Amino acid sequence: MDLGLKGKRALISGASDGIGLAAAELLAEEGVDVALVARRANVLKEGCDSIASKTGVKAVPLAADLSDKSVFDAVVNDAVDELGGLDILINNAGASSFGGFGDITDEQWVADINLKLFGFIRMTRAALPHLLKTGSGRIVNVAGNSGKQALEYHMPGAAANAAILNFSKSLSLQVGAQGVIINTVCPGPVRTARLVKQFAANARDWNCTPEEAEERFLAGLPLPYIPSARDIAYSIAFLASPRAAYLNGTTITNDGGITRAV
Repeated sequence: MDLGLKGKRALISGASDGIGLAAAELLAEEGVDVALVARRANVLKEGCDSIASKTGVKAVPLAADLSDKSVFDAVVNDAVDELGGLDILINNAGASSFGGFGDITDEQWVADINLKLFGFIRMTRAALPHLLKTGSGRIVNVAGNSGKQALEYHMPGAAANAAILNFSKSLSLQVGAQGVIINTVCPGPVRTARLVKQFAANARDWNCTPEEAEERFLAGLPLPYIPSARDIAYSIAFLASPRAAYLNGTTITNDGGITRAV
C-alpha cells in the first residue's frame, strides 16, 4: 500500500541502528527525505549513504549527543535547512540501564531519564514550530512496552517510557487541532544490541548463561520469537503517514501480545 508519504521530510533520532535506522530506511522507501540523528558520526554516514544509494532520496547524517540539552535547536535547524522543511519527527533515542534496583545508581537514573524522556521533550519543543507550519505534521514517539507493563530489570527506562506515554497524550490534546498529530509505538523486545544487554543482566541475576536467559525468555512469549527492528518500523511509518489521519494520542503496542493489559 502506498502510504502517501512521497516528498515528505522526516527527522529520526536514535537512527544509527535498530528501530531508528529501520524506520529511516522504510520512510525512505516511501519517498521521504530523511535526516538521521545519533552520536556515532561514522555509522550515521554509512547508514545515510546506504539509504540514498538504495532509494534515491536525500539522507542527511546529523551527529549529536542528545544527552546535551544545548544541541536540540541546532539539530532541528540543520535538518530543516538540509531538507527544506520538516513534516515528520520520530523520537527514538534513548538507552536504559538494566539490573536490579540495588545495582542502579542515582547517576544512572538521572542519565537514562535525561536522554529518553527529556530528549523527547526537547526535540519536540525544537521541532514543533516547523511541524505546525505544514498544517499536517506528525510526531511518532517510540517508548517501549515497559511504560505500560512494569519490567523488574528495566526500572529507569520503564519510568521514562511511562512518562512519554503521558507526555504524548497530553501534547496531542494541545496541538491536534492545529494540524500536528502525535502517536506512540510501544515495542517489546526487538533483536538489537540493547536486547543482548538485557539478557546479560538477566543471566547475572538468574545465575545462568546469556543464551540460557534468552531461551527462558522466549519460553514465556505468546509468540515465541523476537521480531526485527523493521517489524516495528512498519507501525512507525503508518502512524507518520496520511493513512493514519484520524489516529491522535493513540498508542500502538507492537509486542506480540506480551503486554497483558486490555
